[in-house]
Amino acid sequence: MGLRKRAFFCVRRYLVFFIIGLICIFGNLISSVPIFAQIVAVQILDGASSVNVSSEEILKIADMKTGKVSALPTGNSYPALPASGGIKIREMSFSSMIRIMGGPKLIRINGRSYRGSVILSNDKGRIGAVNELGVEDYLLGVLPREVSPKWDREALKAQAVVSRTYILRNLGRFADKGYDLTSCDKSQVYGGADSEKPETTFAVFETKGQVLEYRGALASVYFHADSDGYTEDPKYVWGTDSTPEYLKGRREPVREKTPYSFWEYRISYEALAKILGGKGETVRKVECKKKNSSGRVVSFVVRTARGKMEIDSNKFRTILGAGHLKSTKIKRIINGRKDVAFEGGGWGHGVGLSQWGAKELADKGWNYKRILNFYFPGTNISQFRD
Repeated sequence: MGLRKRAFFCVRRYLVFFIIGLICIFGNLISSVPIFAQIVAVQILDGASSVNVSSEEILKIADMKTGKVSALPTGNSYPALPASGGIKIREMSFSSMIRIMGGPKLIRINGRSYRGSVILSNDKGRIGAVNELGVEDYLLGVLPREVSPKWDREALKAQAVVSRTYILRNLGRFADKGYDLTSCDKSQVYGGADSEKPETTFAVFETKGQVLEYRGALASVYFHADSDGYTEDPKYVWGTDSTPEYLKGRREPVREKTPYSFWEYRISYEALAKILGGKGETVRKVECKKKNSSGRVVSFVVRTARGKMEIDSNKFRTILGAGHLKSTKIKRIINGRKDVAFEGGGWGHGVGLSQWGAKELADKGWNYKRILNFYFPGTNISQFRD
């Protein structure tokens, strides 16, 4: 993306809600919608051959290059197709980037509902979609995909504050691609309005605008599913030279059995050799060379017929797949005749807040402020201001 396009991306962040604010002033709705509310652009679709657009009300389509505004009738689902470097909906032709805007009703993209507006773009003959909406509205579709709505309210509130901080700290992370964050676990899992649940919505409302700060700036926060009793120091995950005190690994005060307290992953030596890129190589054994104070493996040693190779544990986990090797908290490696089995605990990189750990603390009566103070000691909760 060129400099002009990046500049356009930054300007439009505030322009959309400025326009909404003006509408609200003249519609006597100023009390319910902030004029300069912070918005976030979330990629919800990429590389599609077509996208179906629908709503329960008339939609406005604004061509972001020509300024042309058209209306899309209510009721039906209309395919948006790439056409001659642009986008075609019904018999209407547009340039390569359009914004679809609704009113009080939600916009549906491929049957899934979204708040705010949606930008469709034609990139080399494929359609991409970006959802632009306020941070608080975005959180409504994030929380129920990150934690269970059935958990104690204090655990949900802790996740809301951490997720909000993560969003604001990472605005513009993918600006060169035309959006802030993704809707998958590369950022935070986001399911749109269809994912919203009353319990998590209440947690967002109860903590509205609250973020974690450290020395007057937004804290660098991370979270994961389950630390298996001990959080991790970032230097062992990302090779960070300087780690903030509030992110250093620590033992959790409460440890109960979770769905991820024990797991096993088994892979054949032949398959492992292929994944590691060895042509004609024969894997004979896998060992953990060293563990750190959190009990996680620092590096693995793979022994082959030609020798051995040492691989960083997090790189090894990425190679095998984070869904297979759920963490580097390996408790035992069993080398068989034709395969190797990894027995471990926890899920995720282990840095920052453990979602299952927060649940356990909430179940023991901890409120969300105390939970956050444990996982991010030295930080403080403050009200975010644009």
